[in-house]
Amino acid sequence: MEKAKYLIIGNGIAGLAAAREIRSNSEEGTIIMVSNEPTLTYYRVKLTEYISKDFVDEDLLVSKENWYQDKNIKVMLRKFVEDIDVINNKVKLDDGQVIEYEKLLIATGSRPFIPPINGKYQEGVFALRTLKDLHYIKDYMKSCEDVSVIGGGLLGLEAAWSLKQLGKNVSIIEFAPYLLPRQLDKEIANKLEEKLSSIGFKVYLSSQAEEITGEGKAVGIKLNGERNIKADAILVSSGIRPNLDLVRDTTIEYDKGIKVDKHLKTNIDNVYAAGDVVEIEGMVLGLWTAGNEQGKVAGANMAGKELEYNQPKIFTTLKIGSIELFSAGIINDFDRVYEYKDEKGDIHHKIFTKDGKIAGVILFGDLKEVNALRNAVISNMDVNEYIEKDKRFK
Repeated sequence: MEKAKYLIIGNGIAGLAAAREIRSNSEEGTIIMVSNEPTLTYYRVKLTEYISKDFVDEDLLVSKENWYQDKNIKVMLRKFVEDIDVINNKVKLDDGQVIEYEKLLIATGSRPFIPPINGKYQEGVFALRTLKDLHYIKDYMKSCEDVSVIGGGLLGLEAAWSLKQLGKNVSIIEFAPYLLPRQLDKEIANKLEEKLSSIGFKVYLSSQAEEITGEGKAVGIKLNGERNIKADAILVSSGIRPNLDLVRDTTIEYDKGIKVDKHLKTNIDNVYAAGDVVEIEGMVLGLWTAGNEQGKVAGANMAGKELEYNQPKIFTTLKIGSIELFSAGIINDFDRVYEYKDEKGDIHHKIFTKDGKIAGVILFGDLKEVNALRNAVISNMDVNEYIEKDKRFK
């Protein structure tokens, strides 16, 4: 039987950040990471970008193998945890091995959400979540011409751009009436749509995939409104769902995700959770940056510190081709908007204020002022103070 002072289930960024933080606070104590993936922690956020790139797996690793050896962190890959026994502080693996722990971190991440579409199990329908998915998709796409992306969120748009780089005819299908409704207002979203259309994307808004057509292999999509589009491959980018199977038969509390307090501790005293699998204040964030930060806080607390995790303000950056976009803060609850547009309309910046304070911003084109405006949102800066420095908004 293996024994670990610190056992981490999962090797996404939350698990790695926790292991790194534990080791920086304590050189003693066995750290074991168990993952069902065949690869060390990699940059999951880069997967969409690498659809159009040649690479070897090692290019995507966050830390190389020798780093784990130097830090005395044991990683067990291709292993599934079948059962967590929170009373006796041990877990059982699919090969029968048992690992005892003093402190446990659950960082099992998430899986892609595939909406209930008829025909979604046909060959040629994909979701991109792992390196294995990426290799399979790249290989399949070699023989495809018409590709559809279901979901016009950030990852969907980045994936669509990568597919275009491969020379594919790309359609983007978005359920909302305009693109990125959480990050953009309608006016700037319309500009984004125009720009995407001008570089060859077909964008379908207020659209729902009702059926994926084909006989065992996808050939097209039926959309609401009796529309049919051709598609030899379909990439679904419709969000994520936390991987909760491991905790369902335990006394660990969960709802949408595993419930944790400000210290990332579950209702069980020596069990923590971080990353895509957690729910904080009723929300599952599913963001790389949040997973990294949560992993750090959980790891520090497991090692005896007392850190609190504070929900970050959400920032969004999109850079595809000549399109540059940034959004931060609250853009749907404001009392005044300050705008700057250049003559061509290629640059359009908006500051949203509430009670004279900067609550949110959207930058379309020219992101030179990103840092200043991000800081203005974080500090809830007085808008007049900002405009004194940035005269464009006067």
